[in-house]
Amino acid sequence: MDGIDSNRVGMLTIEWEMMNKKRFFILSAINSLGLRCVLYPLTVIKTRLQVQRHGQLYRGTFDAFRSIIKTEGFSGLYKGFWINSVQVVSGIGYILTYEKVRDILSKNDIHDSRLKGLIAGGCGSLVSQTIICPFDVISQHLM
Repeated sequence: MDGIDSNRVGMLTIEWEMMNKKRFFILSAINSLGLRCVLYPLTVIKTRLQVQRHGQLYRGTFDAFRSIIKTEGFSGLYKGFWINSVQVVSGIGYILTYEKVRDILSKNDIHDSRLKGLIAGGCGSLVSQTIICPFDVISQHLM
């Protein structure tokens, strides 16, 4: 095909070679970091609620939020944020692996978009999780 892969529903797949990669990676990193800035405090609160023992320190989500800000300041909601933000790199690893595997499958006469997506997605997830796991463990200990 000419770079556009159609599936049975009539949807078009935007192929890797059709994209401006520099713009894609910059915008992806900005988007990912922005989203993490908004959601990370909820991750800290969730983690602290999950690991608290019988002598409860927090009575719930809002109590945890108030207590963290009162005792640690606003920065307490972002403990481990920068080490956790390394996960942005895993997204790049996922995309690069996904696209490379799709390309290899196409060159080996596998043209079913769903099958290519399934195999490439699995390979991309393997690479991504290999990158993420050590940093995730460290960031959870910092929370």
